[in-house]
Amino acid sequence: MWKLLRKPFILVVSTAMMVGGLYLLVAELFLAHRIFARIMIAGATLTAMGGYLLWADFIAPLVGAKGEG
Repeated sequence: MWKLLRKPFILVVSTAMMVGGLYLLVAELFLAHRIFARIMIAGATLTAMGGYLLWADFIAPLVGAKGEG
């Protein structure tokens, strides 16, 4: 049963990471009076991690991209 829930769970978590990270970046760049580097780094990290998860589990298998290993 857990094997069936793995892909939807990763899709939901990685999408939330991407949306949350992009929100932090956009809000800090355009809405904040002071720009904090910690928030920018956190947003970039969340976006990169979510993007990697989406790429590795969903996009790369569809386009046939092969990994290094």
